[in-house]
Amino acid sequence: MPTPRSAVEDFLYMEARLLDNRQFEEWMDLFTDDALYWVPAGRDDIDPSRHVSIIHDDKAQMAVRVKRLRSGFAFAQDPASRVHRLISNVRILSEDEPAKALEIGCMMLLVELARKKQTIHTAYCEFLLSTIRTPWSIRRKKVNLLKNGEVLESTPFLI
Repeated sequence: MPTPRSAVEDFLYMEARLLDNRQFEEWMDLFTDDALYWVPAGRDDIDPSRHVSIIHDDKAQMAVRVKRLRSGFAFAQDPASRVHRLISNVRILSEDEPAKALEIGCMMLLVELARKKQTIHTAYCEFLLSTIRTPWSIRRKKVNLLKNGEVLESTPFLI
């Protein structure tokens, strides 16, 4: 039986809300142990082993990033940015029953307020979800920022 898109949307809304509320540890719990979180730089389809990425983290590197944000020494986040993520245009790209995997695409609009300045970021996000457990787990998240080839004045919303 195909996975209902509404269930996928609810999962993505929950993931965005955890990030907006700075519930980073709970957010990291959504990821599998072998997860990859990737934000390409320059182009969406680059090879991260041969080109620089904005972020190309496994789960251990994500934990280091969260620890730094929580340390009080992340000066770019003093005070912490306030963010709202809007998720839309959710599509189930493929569903592999035997592999227990869902490939998802969606659009994200992120509004960040930092030091009295509001910045808008947009991205096409790609997810590979493991359906082995409920709720699902994120095996891969790729955030293709529209401005990934431009100077990014502010990136603290990217964990």
